[in-house]
Amino acid sequence: MKRLISLIIIAILSLSLVACGQEESPAEAKEIRIGYMAGPTGMGMAKLIHDNGGVEGNATYKFTKYTDTNTAKADLAANKIDLICLPTNEAAAYYNQFDGSINVLAVNCLNSLYLLSDSANTITSLSDLEGKTVYTCKNGTPRLILEYILKENGIGATVSYEINGKTILTPAEVGALVVSGELPIAVMPEPIVTSSLLTIAKNGDSSISYSVDLDLADGWSTALGEDATPITMGCVVASSDFVKKNGKLISAFLAEYKESIEFIGNSENLQIAADYVVETGVMAAKPAAIKALTNLGDAIAYIDGADMKEALVKFYEVIGLKLPDEKFYYIP
Repeated sequence: MKRLISLIIIAILSLSLVACGQEESPAEAKEIRIGYMAGPTGMGMAKLIHDNGGVEGNATYKFTKYTDTNTAKADLAANKIDLICLPTNEAAAYYNQFDGSINVLAVNCLNSLYLLSDSANTITSLSDLEGKTVYTCKNGTPRLILEYILKENGIGATVSYEINGKTILTPAEVGALVVSGELPIAVMPEPIVTSSLLTIAKNGDSSISYSVDLDLADGWSTALGEDATPITMGCVVASSDFVKKNGKLISAFLAEYKESIEFIGNSENLQIAADYVVETGVMAAKPAAIKALTNLGDAIAYIDGADMKEALVKFYEVIGLKLPDEKFYYIP
C-alpha cells in the first residue's frame, strides 16, 4: 500500500513538473500599426489600404500617413507604430544606430528618380550638368544616388540641398520649391514630379516652366555597366521585437502587401489603381495618379528574402553605406 501511495505521489509530482515546464507562448498581436509615406511606397500599399478599411484601417491593420521620415522614425522608436516604409539608406542607418532594433522585410520601390530643369537651362544628357548646381533633398536616397552617378560619369556638378539659407530635407520640399520656381535644376522622385508639374500648370504662372529631362536610372546603369543592379530606393521595415513575436501576422501582411504592389504596378489595373492611390491621400486627384503610375511603370516592385538581401547589399556597397549585419534582413 505504501509503495502504491509513493508511486501515485511521484506521478503527480512528475505531471506538475511537466506542466510547469510547458509555458504558453505569448499570443500574437491582433493588429499591425503601419506607417506609409506620401510617395511611391505609399502608392504600392494603396490596394492593401483599400481592402482593409481604408486609411482608418480595420481590426487587423491601422494606417498612418507620413510626409517626412524623421517623424516616422521617431514614432517607430517610440513604439507608436510597428512597421513603416522608409528609404533604404535610412533603414540601414536606423538599424546601425539603434543596435539592430528593426528588420527589413521587403524592397518596395526601385528606380524612380528624375531630373527637371527650368526654361533657362537645356539639359539633354548628364554632360550638360557640368559646372552647374543640382538641387535635391538631404534625407532619403536621391542625394546619394545623384552624387554617385555624377562622380562615376565624371560630371563636375555640385549637389546641394540648401538654398537661400534653407535646408531642403524631403522630396516634398524639393517639389514645393520647384512649384515656386526657385530651383533651376532639381532631382526628385515620382509621384512628386507629376504633382509638382500639374500644380504649376494649375497655378497658371507662365514665368514658371519645367521640363523632365533625365531618368537617373539611365545614368546609374551607365555608371555600373555590366554590374548594374536596380536602384533599391524604398523598403518596408518592422520592429525586430514585433517580428519575433508575430511571425504569422508578418507573413500574412507580406503576402497581402505583395499582392497590393503587383496590382498597383500592373498597367492593366491603371484606372482602379489610381482611385486607390487617391484614397490613400498620396495624390490629390485621379489624373495626376494615372500619370504618375504610368511614369513609374515597374518601379513599384516587391522583392523579399534572399533576392532582397542581395539587391540591398549591392546598393549599399555602391553608394558607400555601412553594411548592416545579417540580422537586418528578414528571411523566414
